[in-house]
Amino acid sequence: MFDALSDFIIYCRVERRLSEHTCRAYERDVRACIEFLREQGLPALVEIRTPDLRRFLAAEAEHRPAPSSQARTVAALRCFFRFCVESEYLEVDPAHVLRTPKKREALPDVLDRRELSRLLDAPCRDGIWTRHYAGKLERDRLLLALFAYSGLRRSELLGLDWDDVDLDRRLIRIRWAKGGQQRAVPLHPGLVPLVLAYQSTRMPGDDPALFVGVLGRRLSPTILSNTFRRYTDAAGVTRRKRVTPHTLRHVFATELLSAGANLRQIQELLGHKHLDSTQRYTRVSAHQLRGAIKRLPWGAPAQLGACTRDPRPGLRGSA
Repeated sequence: MFDALSDFIIYCRVERRLSEHTCRAYERDVRACIEFLREQGLPALVEIRTPDLRRFLAAEAEHRPAPSSQARTVAALRCFFRFCVESEYLEVDPAHVLRTPKKREALPDVLDRRELSRLLDAPCRDGIWTRHYAGKLERDRLLLALFAYSGLRRSELLGLDWDDVDLDRRLIRIRWAKGGQQRAVPLHPGLVPLVLAYQSTRMPGDDPALFVGVLGRRLSPTILSNTFRRYTDAAGVTRRKRVTPHTLRHVFATELLSAGANLRQIQELLGHKHLDSTQRYTRVSAHQLRGAIKRLPWGAPAQLGACTRDPRPGLRGSA
């Protein structure tokens, strides 16, 4: 079974060109299923039936109850067993009838403009870091601004090289986007001086990466997460909201929508494969509009005058 799993991961990386994060998650889910079934006395793929997979999913739901986690596990199993049938490891797909649990459609947290301004100004505050390095202030200001004004994913930002930033044409080339796609994002005019300031103070080294650490090597996801969390805490934007680098991608999309961009344009800039992923931002805007209406002061009865007609049914005056 593990030979089929190894071939499946190669298939996901090479043929389907799934992101490394997705490949690792699929491998983890399928490996957990195989180990569970081996403990149940099912050492071969041909012995697996649909009820066996449902037992595994029920056991997984006990310690990973989130619908999103369950949905991904089902997706991983369906993809794996479909691959096994196509690769002739199996004749019948036992995962074909599995249904993905319905996920609760939660609106993403977004920052308003005052919160965003506080976050973008956070690198300039004193007392956030005990040690200071040349170029760190300029790097972090550009890093936060790129998230907010280019809508990049974390992996896309960390994968940027200097050659991907074209200041003459004011474009950013995303060569390692989700699903192996590539796209170009226009560079906001306000980002140009931040790029130039960082370029003049960047830690010297041979690494072609745009963002590097204090040792001159490409910035790691762990350092990025810790840095981002330090600034969100300092800006005070995490008291009522869960703020991650992906939150600024939501901010970018909602601001584009407010500025008059249509869904197709936003889809292209964000690199969404399906328009359904982009349509969630229309629900964010509708949610904000409902909030604005709720904040309107209610003074209609006093302004329009008291009603003189008796509201009780059946007590009308005779004609």
